[in-house]
Amino acid sequence: MNCKTYLLILLIFATGITSHAQKPFTEGTVMYKVTLESADHKIFKGTYTFIIKGSQVRKEIKLNNGYQDIVLINCGANKVYSLQNRNGKKYAIELSMPDMLKAQDKFRDYTIKNETINGKKLAGQTVFKGNITYKNGTAPEIYYTKDWYPSQPVTFERFPDAKFFPMYFSYTDEHGISMEFEIEQIDPGPIENAEFRIPADYKMISNKEYKEFSQ
Repeated sequence: MNCKTYLLILLIFATGITSHAQKPFTEGTVMYKVTLESADHKIFKGTYTFIIKGSQVRKEIKLNNGYQDIVLINCGANKVYSLQNRNGKKYAIELSMPDMLKAQDKFRDYTIKNETINGKKLAGQTVFKGNITYKNGTAPEIYYTKDWYPSQPVTFERFPDAKFFPMYFSYTDEHGISMEFEIEQIDPGPIENAEFRIPADYKMISNKEYKEFSQ
């Protein structure tokens, strides 16, 4: 066996390992435990569930104070809806996909520094630990697995185009609300299309109507 043949075999083997080890999460359910601390230091707990099927993503947050928010994203159709219940009235509010993508701009071009692996497991997955460093200089701690990565760039607002799957992360937003997310389950598997349909008892509101409604 000559040197070129040996190097080619090594390259094929290495590529095979990479493609086997890391794969897009294209269908299944992911659930996080959530702890929210308001600006006035009240603590709320709940869950944040992602249901994924191809180009469709359903994100649902539920807190123990009764708060609930559901976002339906169809990347193939370039559509986003927020399902909200206001004063007993149910609305399916059309949001703007360009606005959603623009909101991710400040989180793009991040790097991960101080990466370590110490055998810690979350939801049965061995995870890496690091600091995700943004353009503004902030570097929050994150735990993540490299076995999976989101198939859609908009899945996680703060991790656009991620080549990892976040297992634990936290942040404080511009309103002083702190949120902490820790993976509880990650289950690849078939998902029914009904998960992404707008229920019949929700009134459809366009993005223009929503902006007028919110003023």
